Amino acid sequence: MSRPTLSGACAAMLRRDLTLAWRRRGDIAMPVLYALIVATLFPFALGPENALLERIAGGVVLVTVLLAMLLALDAMFRSDIEDGSLEQLVLAPQPLATLLAMKILAHWITTALPLIVVAPLLAGMLHLPAQVMPVLVLSLLLATPLLSLLGAILVALTAGTRRSGMLLALMLLPLCVPVVIFAAGAVAAAQQGLPWLAPIAWLGAALALALVLAPLACAAALRIALDA
Repeated sequence: MSRPTLSGACAAMLRRDLTLAWRRRGDIAMPVLYALIVATLFPFALGPENALLERIAGGVVLVTVLLAMLLALDAMFRSDIEDGSLEQLVLAPQPLATLLAMKILAHWITTALPLIVVAPLLAGMLHLPAQVMPVLVLSLLLATPLLSLLGAILVALTAGTRRSGMLLALMLLPLCVPVVIFAAGAVAAAQQGLPWLAPIAWLGAALALALVLAPLACAAALRIALDA
């Protein structure tokens, strides 16, 4: 029997994770429902003043998406650890980092992409100007995969820890601060009519660096966790 090619193994891994996620559609809906509830509560808490809601809309949406992603981050490798398939990945002839990159991509598609789809709705509820919506979506398209890559490393580090959700949140939130600052800075600059490409460029550079290094770090952390 011939050994499967790397592209075939990556496609199979991505298809497997997406199929498993589709069978648990309720888990996909939970972050979206959480984001909708949190964004809906802000006008009740701050009052119906449109100017105030418009000023904070970008930051509220970004932080809401970040917190919603944290809900599903702990489950990124949980099922693979429980059924033993993670050990099979480590023993596979294909590079572990590449296979883990496919798992991170599947997690981003099933968790962050639905949040990006509803982000304009959340921003519209908070009276964000329509001309700023593309900048918000672009910021989320760069920030959310960066958060998934950073989160995957921390999930791998805490893979053998029971009830690691709170520990994971405490470790990830400081790393998320620069991401949120640059993303919110781009949205705020667009609202004020100022140049907003510089924060977006920094986010893109950080994402490019994370795309190369994060799967390697994640693979090394998982090997350490499984050997422990």
